[in-house]
Amino acid sequence: MVALCLEEGDHPEFHPDDIREAEKLVNDMDDHVLIGDVLSRKPRRDSSIENVIIVDNIPVTDTSKVQKLTNVLLKIFSKCGKIDSHHIPLDDNQKTKGYMFIVYKNVQEATSAISSFNGHKLDKNHCFAVNRLSDFEQCMNIPDQWDEPRAEPYKPQQHLKSWLLDPDCYDQFAIVHGKNRTTGVHSCGQGQAIQVQQRENWTESYVKFSPKGSYLATSHKQGIALWGGPDFTRVGRFLHPNVTYFQFSPCERYFVTYSKTSLTPEDPQNLIIWETRSCLQKRSFTLPVLNYWPYFKWSFDGHYFATITGDNLSVYATPSMKLLDNKKINVQNIRDFVWCPSENWIAYWQSENKNIPARVTIMAVPECEPISYKNLFNVNNIAIYWQNSGNYLAVKVDRTIKNKKESENVFEIFRLREKDIPVENFEIKSKVISLSWDPKGPRFAVIQGEQGRTDVSFFKIGEKILPIGKTLVNKKCSCIKWSPLGQYCVLAGLNNISFDGVLEFWDIGSDTPTLMNDAHHFMVTNIAWDPTGRYVCSSNTYGGHSVENGYMMWTFQGSKLFESSLESFVQFQWRPRPPSLLSEAHFKEIRKNMKSYTRDFEIKDKISQSKASKELVEARRSVYDEFMAYRRKKEKELEVLKLQYSELRTETVEEEYVEEIIEFFMKEEVEAASKE
Repeated sequence: MVALCLEEGDHPEFHPDDIREAEKLVNDMDDHVLIGDVLSRKPRRDSSIENVIIVDNIPVTDTSKVQKLTNVLLKIFSKCGKIDSHHIPLDDNQKTKGYMFIVYKNVQEATSAISSFNGHKLDKNHCFAVNRLSDFEQCMNIPDQWDEPRAEPYKPQQHLKSWLLDPDCYDQFAIVHGKNRTTGVHSCGQGQAIQVQQRENWTESYVKFSPKGSYLATSHKQGIALWGGPDFTRVGRFLHPNVTYFQFSPCERYFVTYSKTSLTPEDPQNLIIWETRSCLQKRSFTLPVLNYWPYFKWSFDGHYFATITGDNLSVYATPSMKLLDNKKINVQNIRDFVWCPSENWIAYWQSENKNIPARVTIMAVPECEPISYKNLFNVNNIAIYWQNSGNYLAVKVDRTIKNKKESENVFEIFRLREKDIPVENFEIKSKVISLSWDPKGPRFAVIQGEQGRTDVSFFKIGEKILPIGKTLVNKKCSCIKWSPLGQYCVLAGLNNISFDGVLEFWDIGSDTPTLMNDAHHFMVTNIAWDPTGRYVCSSNTYGGHSVENGYMMWTFQGSKLFESSLESFVQFQWRPRPPSLLSEAHFKEIRKNMKSYTRDFEIKDKISQSKASKELVEARRSVYDEFMAYRRKKEKELEVLKLQYSELRTETVEEEYVEEIIEFFMKEEVEAASKE
C-alpha cells in the first residue's frame, strides 16, 4: 500500500487504471475483512435446541387465566436459571394445549430444570413431565424398519458371596501399602494371614468393601472399579474422573461418587448416584467444593437418603431419587441429623435463636411427623448417639454455666421402645470426650477428663441409669471400640505418643468390669473388630510418620496372634458379613447345643496347629480324593460286569456248600501234680 502526502489545497489525480484496480481489490475481499467489527455484533440464532425444554401436563385453561398460569410456571422454572423466552400454545378454542416451551440461557440450566422438576407435582391433578426438545426429535426420527437386536451370548455372573463358603469360616481383610499401592486381600487364619489375592497398582488411593461384603471398590483417575467373586474379577465401573469421595448405600443397590471437578464443561454436576449392578446414573447434583463426607446420609435399609440445605432437611426416596412429597422439610436453624440404625427415624437438633430454645427431635420417615422431642436451654453444642438396635438415643448437651466460664455435660436418654418415649437425664461434672454404645445390650461407656488423663465409666440402663462397677481412673485412652457381639471392648489411646500405644481388653458382661489383658502397639492409629467379634486388629498407618508401620492381630481376649510390618502402610479394612438368615430361635438352639460342637472344633484346631504344613495336608487330601474317585469308578464297572454275567447264564446253578471241620494241634503242656 502506498501513502500519498498532499499539501493543503492539493487534489489527488486518479488514473482510470488505478480505479479499476481498486474496484478489483474490493471485490476480492470478504465482508469479515471489511466490516468485521460490525458483523461481530450481529445477532445470531443458536442452531442448538439442547437448551429448550418442554413442560407437559400443565393445567388447561382459557385466555383469561393464561397470564396467571404463565407467572406461576415462570416462578417455578426460573429457580434453575435465566429464561430467555417461553411459549404456551393455544388450540382453536383459545385454550392451552397442556404443555409449554421454555428456552434457557444455556444447556446446564436446562439440564438442571429437567432433573429438578420432572415429576414435580403442581397440585394433586397435575404432575410435570419435563423433557428436552431434542428428545422429541429423536423419537420422530425413529426408522420405520425394525432391526431385531442380536442376542448376546450368556456370560455367567460372579458368585459375590463365594467367600462365605470357606469351610474354615475365616474372615477376610484388605490392606493397602507400598509406593505402588500394593493391595492385598487376606484371610485371618490360625496364627497367620493367608493371602487370597494381591495386585500392584490395584488402586490409586484407597479401597472400600461394600456394607455386606459383596464388592470391593478401588479408586482410579478415570473413576471407580468394582471387583467381586472368588478371583476378584471386575464386575462394574463408574466413569467419573478424579473422584475424591465415594460411598455405598447400606443395601448395596446404589453407589455415590463425588469429584471436585465436573464431568464436562457442558455438564456441571459433580455428585452422581449410580445403580450398583447396572452402573447407570440414577441422579446427579451440582455442588460446591466439599471438605466433608458423606454429603448424603442413608437410612439403614437404603430406602431414603437425606442432607441439610440451609434451613431445610432434604429427604429423597429410592428408586425415584426424588424429594419426599416433592418438597424440602423446613427446619429452622438445623445443625445436624443422624439416622436410626434399625428404623426409618431421623434424630436432628436445632440451635437456639433469640427466645426460641434449642430442640432435639425424632422424626419418622416417610410420614415426616415427630414422634418425640426435647427443648434445651443454654446450649453450646449437641452430639447424637444411636444405639444399634434403636432402643435408645443418647443426646450429649454441652451447656455453659451462667456467670462462669466452665461448661457442663448433660445426657438426655430417649427410651424409644417404651410407652410415650420417656426421656431421662443425668449429669457428668467433668468434660466428656466421647460416648459409645454396646451394640447388643443396654450399656454404654463414657470417656471423661482431659486428653492424656482420662477416666472411663460404664453404665447400664434398667429402670434407672446405674454405673457398672467403679470408674476406671487415669487411663491412657482416647476411644472405646466394642465387639460387634457386645460385652467385650478395647480401650485404646490412638494417635498420641504420650499414650504409649496402650491397649486394654475388657469384659463388661458382669456387674464389675473385668480386665482380661493389656498390651502395647506403638503409635497405634486405628482399632477394628472383625464382623464375628473373634479378632481385633490394631494398625499403625502411614499418616504423619513412617515409624513401625504395620498391623497386629489379637483375639478378643487380648492374646496376640501375629503381626506384620509393612512399608508405607496406609489402610486396613475388614470385609463385612451380610446379616444372618437364622432366626432368634435358631440362635438359641445353637447356643443350647454348643457343647456338642466343641469336639469338632477342637479337632479342627489341632489339625491347624499341627506341624504338617498346609501344602502337605492339601497334597494328602488330593491323593485321597483321587483314590476315592478311582474306587468309585471301578465299583461302577464291577456292577456293569455283574449284570453282563447274569444275562449270559441261562440256568440258575445252585452252589453246594460242604462243611468241613479241621483241627490243628497247637501245643501240649504237662504239669506234675503237687502233693498236699
